[in-house]
Amino acid sequence: MKLLISNKSKKEFKDFLKKIQIDYLETIDNPSLDKRIADHPDLSVFVVDKKNIIVDKNVFSYYKKNLPGINVLAGESVEKTYPKDAIYNIVKFKSYFIHNDFTEKNIDQTLRNKGYKFLKVKQGYTRCSSIILNDSIITADYGIYKNLKDKLNIKLASVEKIELDGFDQGFLGGTCGMLDRNNLMFNGNIENLKSYDIIYKQSEKENIKLIYPPCKLLDTGSLIRIG
Repeated sequence: MKLLISNKSKKEFKDFLKKIQIDYLETIDNPSLDKRIADHPDLSVFVVDKKNIIVDKNVFSYYKKNLPGINVLAGESVEKTYPKDAIYNIVKFKSYFIHNDFTEKNIDQTLRNKGYKFLKVKQGYTRCSSIILNDSIITADYGIYKNLKDKLNIKLASVEKIELDGFDQGFLGGTCGMLDRNNLMFNGNIENLKSYDIIYKQSEKENIKLIYPPCKLLDTGSLIRIG
């Protein structure tokens, strides 16, 4: 297993991963994206399952080379502006995939062929906006919450002031990712979040441990487990 992290990740976070013996791969900037977010894993890479990932064709050779044993498939190229920069920013949860209707075509077809059902939300940065647990989703995006509250187990969190390079506001889901069924990793300290209690209590309910270093929490794109 490797954890895919942004190449802008802070040294303190990378040192923390080494300390707890988590193997990681840093992203390569996607030349088609806005330079401020070209490093974000969830804007160029989508994990289908443990053996298969679909990546933007512009960064295909890098991931093919650096992820031996994984079937890396080349997908469509993103574009610099929204919504075409968000075609890989999809939530896969239980038997569903959740996104707007501009999902990258290879991902869309692959998931439908595997029997996943599509749930449409307005927010194109769906993955960035969601903490995906085993049995529930936590989001601060009211639109996502409103669309899904009668379909899935979803909790509404507070809007947080999370730093995102070059932007006024980052996303909570862009700070974290599940390592496995029992561990949720954040790239910085979450104890001062307004939504800490919601995250803690829901994770505890699902027997999930929260793991995070003492450094500042940043939106550098969702942490993605590969393999």
